[in-house]
Amino acid sequence: MIYDDGLVLLDEAGVTLRHYYFPLATKKFVPYDKIRAVDTAVLGNWNGRWRLWGASTDDQWLPLDVMRPKKDTAVVLTIRRISPVFTPKDPQLVARLIRERITAPA
Repeated sequence: MIYDDGLVLLDEAGVTLRHYYFPLATKKFVPYDKIRAVDTAVLGNWNGRWRLWGASTDDQWLPLDVMRPKKDTAVVLTIRRISPVFTPKDPQLVARLIRERITAPA
């Protein structure tokens, strides 16, 4: 284990987002080699801060996080058509740790 805050787990294989899928709150695993980019985004009143779970736009999905309204930064993974957007306790650290582990696209 590299990082674990209860919502997000980083290990040597990839990123596990707990409480991802609706309605059963099952987890999603994303291997590092499937991540094309990782970014941070400032959460505001109109772009996801109040979205506790689900789609914030047509191409982004937010796993369940009841504490999201108290947070101000999210991590965005670019993987395919739908980008997971999640709010770890330390978004800058999580983004840095993922960047260190993703491989450049071929």
